[in-house]
Amino acid sequence: MASAPLHGGELPGMVGQELADLIRPGLTPAQACVLAVASCPGVTDVLLAASGAPHWKEAADAVAQPSLTAAQLREITGVLASP
Repeated sequence: MASAPLHGGELPGMVGQELADLIRPGLTPAQACVLAVASCPGVTDVLLAASGAPHWKEAADAVAQPSLTAAQLREITGVLASP
C-alpha cells in the first residue's frame, strides 16, 4: 500500500512540469506523482487524499492511466538521481 496526497506532501512541490511531462505528457505535476506512486512494483493499493471533488477527480484520472513500465520508472529514477 502507498499513500499519495494529490496536492499535499513534498512530491508535488519537487516535480516541475518538465518532469511531469517525462512521466506522462499532459498530466499535472501532482497527477504525475500519483501515477508514479501507483506504478511502483508491489504497490497494489494507493491511499489518496483530496481536498474536494475537483482534486478527487484529478487523482482518479491519474490512477486510471496505464501504469508506467519498469523501463520508464528506471528512466525517471535516473533523472531524479542525476546531479
